[in-house]
Amino acid sequence: MENNCTISIMPETSKVDEPVTIKISGLLKNERVLIRALSNDYYCINTSIFDVGNKAEWESYAVFVADESGTIDLENAKPVEGTYKEADKMGLFYSMTVKENYKTKIPIRLSDIGENRDYTMTFQVERNGRVIASKTHKRIYCDEFISSVDVVEDKLLGRYFTSKENIPKPAIIVLSGSDGRLEKAQAIAGIFAMHGYSALAVCYFGLEGTNKSLSCVELECVENAIDWLKKQSTVAKNKIGIYGRSKGGEMVLLAASIFKDISCVIANTPSCYVYEGLKANKFPSKHSSWMYKRREIPYIKFSFSILIQTLVKMMIGNKEAMAWMYRKLIEDGNVYEAMIPVEKINGPILMASSLKDKIWPSKTHCEIIVELLRKAHFKHEYKHITYEKSGHMLTVPYQSIYPSNKYPDDIDGFAKANINCWNETINFINKWSRQKI
Repeated sequence: MENNCTISIMPETSKVDEPVTIKISGLLKNERVLIRALSNDYYCINTSIFDVGNKAEWESYAVFVADESGTIDLENAKPVEGTYKEADKMGLFYSMTVKENYKTKIPIRLSDIGENRDYTMTFQVERNGRVIASKTHKRIYCDEFISSVDVVEDKLLGRYFTSKENIPKPAIIVLSGSDGRLEKAQAIAGIFAMHGYSALAVCYFGLEGTNKSLSCVELECVENAIDWLKKQSTVAKNKIGIYGRSKGGEMVLLAASIFKDISCVIANTPSCYVYEGLKANKFPSKHSSWMYKRREIPYIKFSFSILIQTLVKMMIGNKEAMAWMYRKLIEDGNVYEAMIPVEKINGPILMASSLKDKIWPSKTHCEIIVELLRKAHFKHEYKHITYEKSGHMLTVPYQSIYPSNKYPDDIDGFAKANINCWNETINFINKWSRQKI
């Protein structure tokens, strides 16, 4: 009987931003089984390398009851119990958690950072604790038809992804969040390359050859990225966009307001203000996060009293302490000079935010941007999409979140929001790429 159980996964190999269909057949009528997903090479874009080593063991599971024909179709079957709750064929993907964490040395050189082009998941069916069927499945960030090259220039450290066809394509500069590093940025850049774009992931601090902390980061890293892209035969010179999330969202809005060669902006859970920078130990730096031509960009300072109140809230377990802090800074600070002049941006803008963002009030930030653009009679398209249940991590669909204290309240709602947000992002970029300038 055990040999009759089979696992079907279609397609057999998939891109990380595409869904798959999983069906289990050959079970007994109304049989109760456990389906487990495992991976020990999963690069999760919603996880910090400071929290999870690159050899961590990830796991998700769900218990199902087979139908009258002894079949379980994960698209329609609701788990009896498990790491996710609703019927969803991708539930085992986005609900993975770390089973065993093996911390590894954090690389400080660009050459030591792997590309994390793909990872493997193993799905197994268990009956009374025994594995009766097993199948592996590969998820791809970018495949062998995408070439990459490390870019080490003056005030520019990055990794460039493009298809091996030597033809000019719209290009996208990609910036990560407040870690400033390359790992997350290159994952998104690789996916953009799979969608037909050239993409340059840029590190703006945290690696050898860049700033040591998120303080006085020189915007020349973006300016030089633009200049480098314009020299490439695989880039359409008049089609350079920029994508950033969280602190990177703040940076892309600021950079695009200065550099007119940027003609499309994707700002994911961004800020509309420039905030004070942080030292390597995460304490306020007493300097701006950003500078250009050796001059600091005006910024909102961290108030000592507000910081103390925030620490107290965090110590008593208030999960929204960080968002409260930023709201208080906006209410109590001199925000006018720190406002990013988004009306100067030379192209369409897509903003994504969350109502329940526990890091900072991204929805409020985006609403302020929309109002500024409206009052300025902004001539390009601008769009703000917001989600109730996503939390701060609006990135690539079907990705998990770890550690658990970063989980949104509704993991299924989080998954749906990420699917929609990513589809909006790709559609927005596709529309921009077709527009004539």
